[in-house]
Amino acid sequence: MSLLTELSEHLPGRAHGPGTTEYDAGRTVFAGVGEPAAVVRPHTADEVAAAVAHAAADGLSIAVRSGGHGQLPVDDGLVIDLAEFDTIEVGDDGLATLGPAAHWGDVAAALAPRGLGISSGDTRQVGVGGLLLGGGIGWLVRTYGLTIDALREVELVTAAGEVLTVNSESHPELFWALRGGGGNFGVVTRFTVQASPVDGLVGGSIHFDRSEVPTVLRSWREVMRAGGDEFNSTIMLMPPMGPEMPGGLQAGIALRGSEGELHELLAPLLALPSVTKVDLAPIAYGDLLEDAPPGRPPFQFVGGNGFAPELTDELLEAVAAAYARDVPTMALLRALGGAFSRVDADATAIAHRGAEALVVVNGVLPADAEPELVAAVKAGSDAALASTTGSYGGFEANRSDEITASMYPPATLERLRRVKAEVDPGNSFRRNHNIRPA
Repeated sequence: MSLLTELSEHLPGRAHGPGTTEYDAGRTVFAGVGEPAAVVRPHTADEVAAAVAHAAADGLSIAVRSGGHGQLPVDDGLVIDLAEFDTIEVGDDGLATLGPAAHWGDVAAALAPRGLGISSGDTRQVGVGGLLLGGGIGWLVRTYGLTIDALREVELVTAAGEVLTVNSESHPELFWALRGGGGNFGVVTRFTVQASPVDGLVGGSIHFDRSEVPTVLRSWREVMRAGGDEFNSTIMLMPPMGPEMPGGLQAGIALRGSEGELHELLAPLLALPSVTKVDLAPIAYGDLLEDAPPGRPPFQFVGGNGFAPELTDELLEAVAAAYARDVPTMALLRALGGAFSRVDADATAIAHRGAEALVVVNGVLPADAEPELVAAVKAGSDAALASTTGSYGGFEANRSDEITASMYPPATLERLRRVKAEVDPGNSFRRNHNIRPA
């Protein structure tokens, strides 16, 4: 009996195969289109549990689709499409109940009338589930920490088909693992997250040309260090991509404070002769989020990311040199510290809490670039990241064991593997940055 037939008998109206609208929706993600054996679109946690138990008993891998942004296409096994789990409810205490398929732009809109927000990622269309389980390095990371730092409870379906309420008192070790361990431990059907005040924001962007990249990076670093917890910033270096896209630097900025305080803080950056455009004003948190591209771009990123314990002159010069190489290269530096660093390294599965910034360096190559060129560009990107440690899985499309090992210090990874062995010994949830059971 096929998986589709079996699931159709036990979950009538919920299991879908080729030729159906639900199947096509479930198999389509940002990165492309897959060919799973079946797609289940459950409406309740118990239906999720029934689907998971059937697939796990047959030894099939299980992919979970929430927003569809971070998932890779699936060509076998079962896709659990959580499209019906898109709840956004906000209590008087600021506790938000979120379904994994809700999108962060909608969450921001729902919280805005209360002057509240949840620091998540950069884009509106990304789903709650994938980003939250992976960590969540958002716009207000220095002010409120990672998204997982605001997580208070989850409802989780395990590989055995159990529905668990998981928090700091109920299954605390599993709760630790879920905060940064990704989708390795089951299917989350409900998140409870503490929202925070996001009123009184000023911010926007400052644009620079390519004439003095090292100077801009050093000045941005000093401003960031002087800014304190309420100041959040990312600087992006974009490559020239033709006459209409000359490339350049853009600093994105958000401060809980006044316009006067912001301009005083940014004075060293605003005085640089390479400034080409300034767009700073009072801003709503939701307006900091951008629209995600509709699908995978027609090129590949070759490089990686790492946590910088310190933004030394040498590291900034290495990033500037990578940006200046013949291969089009994009780089990003996201300021950390503040609330992010006040969380103990062993409090969640994201252990690189002492970092001053997250640094990303990627060469931009055609999708069909020769392997030799890819390898050479990768080596150059890696050289620029040589003084960083670890990596952040949310920015890593590569799902290899090597990447998973880079995401977690050895002791953290072993602890995650022990939790995995308890709740998913058959490794049914392996369509991710996979943590193999101990």
